[in-house]
Amino acid sequence: MQSKITQIEPKGTYTNASGTFNKYQVYLANGNNYQFLAKGEFKKQVGDEIEFEITNQQYNTAKLVYNKPMPTAPSGNREQIIVRQSMVKAAADFHASRPNADIETVIADATKLINFVNNG
Repeated sequence: MQSKITQIEPKGTYTNASGTFNKYQVYLANGNNYQFLAKGEFKKQVGDEIEFEITNQQYNTAKLVYNKPMPTAPSGNREQIIVRQSMVKAAADFHASRPNADIETVIADATKLINFVNNG
């Protein structure tokens, strides 16, 4: 599912076997709102278009989806491989000073940079 974020409210913490997470109630332009968990700060901002999936209808929970397909390089396309490597490094460098950055955020930003370089 996709929608634009209209409001984000911190709602305390939640701990399970995977660790402690911050809870956020996220209100969307489509009229729905869901509870999301995040390590540290919620990775998106008001106005961002997000892709998400509902994880539990009863508890109204959801999670962000970061699996946007990355452009694939035909084998032997050295230039495209270099672009991808460079943009992943740029995204990693950008997030290096952010204590709560995770690999999904780095990859999502790298994908944006790759698309920008390839498509202008």
